Amino acid sequence: MLAIVTRMRKSLSTLALLCAALFGYAFAQFPPGAGTSLDVCKYFENVTDVQTLTSHEYVAYEQCLYYFLANKAQHTNVRFGTIHPIATLPPTYAEDAPKSVKVQIGQITLQHFQLNEFLKDLQIVGYMQMEWEDKRLAWDPSQWKVDKLKIHAASHIWIPVLSSQAFDTSLRNDDAMEVRKITVSPRGNVSAIVSYSLKTFCDDTDFRHYPMDIYKCCYQLEPHFHQEIIEFGIDGQPVFTDPKYFRDYGWSVSGTIPTVNLDPRVVSQLNFCINLQRSTNSVKIELSVATWVGSILFVCSIFIGSIRNQILVKLFVLLLQFLALQLFSNRIAPHLGASAATPVLLAVHEFAMVMNTLSIVASVIILMMSRIRRTLPPWNWLIKASQIVNRFVCVFNTVGESDEVEMEKGGNSPSSNSFSGSRYQADWEAAFVAIHGLVTSLIILIFLLGYLLIN
Repeated sequence: MLAIVTRMRKSLSTLALLCAALFGYAFAQFPPGAGTSLDVCKYFENVTDVQTLTSHEYVAYEQCLYYFLANKAQHTNVRFGTIHPIATLPPTYAEDAPKSVKVQIGQITLQHFQLNEFLKDLQIVGYMQMEWEDKRLAWDPSQWKVDKLKIHAASHIWIPVLSSQAFDTSLRNDDAMEVRKITVSPRGNVSAIVSYSLKTFCDDTDFRHYPMDIYKCCYQLEPHFHQEIIEFGIDGQPVFTDPKYFRDYGWSVSGTIPTVNLDPRVVSQLNFCINLQRSTNSVKIELSVATWVGSILFVCSIFIGSIRNQILVKLFVLLLQFLALQLFSNRIAPHLGASAATPVLLAVHEFAMVMNTLSIVASVIILMMSRIRRTLPPWNWLIKASQIVNRFVCVFNTVGESDEVEMEKGGNSPSSNSFSGSRYQADWEAAFVAIHGLVTSLIILIFLLGYLLIN
């Protein structure tokens, strides 16, 4: 055991002597302070054409330019005692800088959208261009042979952080923004692409025009930090859709021109809206054909013939209208709007069903009154009026088969009283035919006027 311990001590002594020798050699070759004089960016001092640099050398050259600007900003803002001021302090801290930062919003592009018709909210994904000026990032192009500096990380410089305000309260959890593709010009003009994913509630008060209704979904962007110094500017271009990635999914999408709030007493705001109109013609045809077929048959029922035939046709039309109502319930019920508006097609269908029901009731009452046997003739003015109506409006001059049989029976009877009773009954039936024609015509006229008012 003692021998083993002695051997371990000798080995450790030998290892210590070897380490001391290596450290002494390194100290002799690289004395203290020699490494502090090395500067990697000195390698690029004699560069006259950046085109001769390789890709990794050009990236290193951009890093040297960035650290040169960051070191300059550090010395300028040393009185504030801020670490890395070029990334933490806004551009208003630069020398001779204005008191506010003008953030110019360029083209807003929409790449994808997702509409939830049950919750009435819209989520959009896309990007927009953003520009602002930061004098601390300006450099001399004659000294640094580049006309554009690419910032590889958004945390390296100060950027305006935006947030979407769904209401006047706070930021929504479903919203996200990312600043990328940041470039700087020699004058200090910074441009960037902001990718966004925003969500908002939509205004569906246009549900009256279903299935051609319009959803109006508006968004509001505000500065999340430094709200008192940031001002928005716009270029007057509407919201665009990216033809490479955008899919309409059966909706006609249009964007408004963004607007800004220029009132200095409130926080600067950027507002824009997305309008979505349903463009599925199959749904429109499916709903409109059922409505118009029932309405046209109801209007044309007056030309069918006798009162009994008209009642049968109107009952058939009423059955079709009830079947169409079930179709409306299956189609529209899942998309009922938040407002009390009723779609025009459904309102027309409802009005046609009510008028058809009133017409059926009126026809049944008049038919029942015409079947009552009477022994006295109608008033003279009623006979003349019914003759005028039935003569000039030929569609009302219709007599049922039972009426003709009764008239033939009355004509073959030898009794003058029977003949007179049949004659009186014929006059009464002609009068009721004229009354029925006028009543049904009035109901159809009311329906046509109501249709014009509903539209």
